[in-house]
Amino acid sequence: MILVFRVILLIILALLWLIFGLTVCIFRPFHKGNIYCLTQMLRCGRWAIGIKVDSRIDPKAIRENMPAVLVGNHQYNWDIIVMADIPQPGTACIGKKSLMWAPIFGLLFFLTGNIFIERDKSSKAGNEILKIVDIIKRKKKSIWIFPEGHRSKGKGVQPFKNGAVNIANQAGIKILPFAISSYKIDLNRWDNGTVIVSALPPVSVDNLDRKGLKMATRQLRESISASIAEMDRENGFKRDVSDELESIAAEKENEAESSENK
Repeated sequence: MILVFRVILLIILALLWLIFGLTVCIFRPFHKGNIYCLTQMLRCGRWAIGIKVDSRIDPKAIRENMPAVLVGNHQYNWDIIVMADIPQPGTACIGKKSLMWAPIFGLLFFLTGNIFIERDKSSKAGNEILKIVDIIKRKKKSIWIFPEGHRSKGKGVQPFKNGAVNIANQAGIKILPFAISSYKIDLNRWDNGTVIVSALPPVSVDNLDRKGLKMATRQLRESISASIAEMDRENGFKRDVSDELESIAAEKENEAESSENK
């Protein structure tokens, strides 16, 4: 019964969000406050999924360090509701070009001023990064990135790709890391507990070579992972980190092989 009620409620809220979002974005397309407006609306979805958010984010501190690259862990699709306090006016997300053709949502994603890239073509990765760097410099935009590249689904923080650090390095801006404690949503349960969202100190990256990019990326991942572990202990949340440890081991093995081949 709870599940049915929640699903109906979420469908209604999603439709209202799309209608309001499209209305706002059509009247002021590509406005720097569009994504901020839409993510603030998503905060209403927290009570609908039965979760409380202990937000330790200081919006003023984020704005003072913008433009920047906002980086954090990505667990589930619900993250966009949980982390709605993070994006500030002037923030843009990065999405693959195929999203443009998604009914309604694709148009909304486009009109909010987000950036489309060719994610599936590794040969064009360098050009796509240059494109993002150019947008940051010209439009003073901040970029919101999940460097894991996909949802971890409760399996711990997965290895980070170098893209976020590379963009910050080339654009000459800081990285603003944030961490979300582990959680699990059960739509058939009234209370899904509390999630802690925390900001880490800004990270400066300048004039890094290829080796430096990898090291900075690893350190960034380790600091976010350590913050999550601390918040999980505070929350009393027990998570299975076996998949995370396997991913780290595989990453180190690949790096060792790459060094030997050089």
